[in-house]
Amino acid sequence: MVSSPIPNPDVFQDKDFLVFNKCFKNIFKGKENVKILVSLSGGSDSVLLLYLMLRFFQSNNQNITAAHINHNLRTNSVDDQKFITELGKVLKVETIIRQLNPSDKTKKESIESWAREGRYKILNELAIETESDFIVTGHHKNDQVETILKNLSEQAGLYGLGGMKVEYKNIIRPLLSFSKNKLNKMIDKYNIPYIEDSSNDNLNFKRNFIRKQIIKPWERHDNELVKSIAISGSNFQEYQDTLQFFINDFISINISQIKEGYFAISKNAFSKLPLIARILVLQNLTTTLGRLRKYDFEDIKNFLVNKKIGNIYKSRFRWVLLNDRVQYLLQINQANIKKTKTRIYEQKKINYNEYEYIFKRVDKTSKFSFDPNIELFDLDKIKNRKLYLRLWRSGDNFSPLGMLGNQKVSDYLVNKKVNQFEKWNQVVLLAGEKIIWLCGHRIDNSVKVSNSSKHVVEIKRVAQSNPQL
Repeated sequence: MVSSPIPNPDVFQDKDFLVFNKCFKNIFKGKENVKILVSLSGGSDSVLLLYLMLRFFQSNNQNITAAHINHNLRTNSVDDQKFITELGKVLKVETIIRQLNPSDKTKKESIESWAREGRYKILNELAIETESDFIVTGHHKNDQVETILKNLSEQAGLYGLGGMKVEYKNIIRPLLSFSKNKLNKMIDKYNIPYIEDSSNDNLNFKRNFIRKQIIKPWERHDNELVKSIAISGSNFQEYQDTLQFFINDFISINISQIKEGYFAISKNAFSKLPLIARILVLQNLTTTLGRLRKYDFEDIKNFLVNKKIGNIYKSRFRWVLLNDRVQYLLQINQANIKKTKTRIYEQKKINYNEYEYIFKRVDKTSKFSFDPNIELFDLDKIKNRKLYLRLWRSGDNFSPLGMLGNQKVSDYLVNKKVNQFEKWNQVVLLAGEKIIWLCGHRIDNSVKVSNSSKHVVEIKRVAQSNPQL
């Protein structure tokens, strides 16, 4: 820790703050009254960022919250917390501290990847909790260069070569155009206190290795290195924006959103695109631009080149692509599908996966609906049996209305040419242990309404959302 008193946030002289103020005005144009969540590690860059934000927003502390995520990777990380807590008190900024547990890291994850994913997950949760409009981080020009070189070493492609953006989704990086040298001059001149992170010397971390073993020696021969690579990154971002224009145009014409997280891609139009353009379309739909690595690209290429109907590609980012008959079907966050059964009650609305189910008694003279999501049941034939919703299972069978004998659910779905995604999500309604409705398709013969039926119940299911692309 730098041993110096904590100065007031208005410590900067106007002449030194001018260049930052000009940059921030451009970034926050139209966002003057936003609430921001500052990611505060305790290092020099993040502490300086907090000071600069307080100065820029004219010490409007009510609109600024600081968040410190303790990764618990060092035995002395508690000292960081103490410093952050004291800093928040002196600067009169609400400061929130959250913890990560290293034992949660899987064997396949690198420490760096685990820490980053965990940190941003918590920051996004805190942004919602504090009603902050943006998460603000202290990344600077040197960080940008490290990111570009790191992505280059991991064969990340065009979007990786563009590096980080000043604003991406709900993240703003106000210092990205400033070099580490420029920031250090401000820190030294105004005695801004901060914590020294000993892990920054660990060369087992790729970023540290790039910083200390590649960039620093290289800069001794080329003092314009950081500036040049950062400019190259900006150029790549311009190429990205140009590509994005055409990709968005393709998506608007050739892709329909069936429901939230579920897309249908015209195979005829899609197959005419260059292979890399098809991958970019998928990245846009799944918001994984800049996150794919060489092995991801190769796996997707192999899938797209193999034209076998029914083939499925499962991404490590939890999206799934199906090669259907005349289209590709893309589903996102399949892991969110509920697989346990849920009981359904009379006169109550039950949410199960993508639908709301409504159970109510109706007059026995009620007309049958041609809508497959609305069915009538003879209540006396299901009386005293509990009703449950669940996903269908292998071996399930029922007696479809109007057909003779029993049929396996799997055979019924195959005969109806239901695609694999719909099969995964297919729900059945049970009375006790017996299937009485293959939801959205047919009821079982045993519960059909006839002239002799005395009591009738209607069960309707309504899609929760169906947003337009």
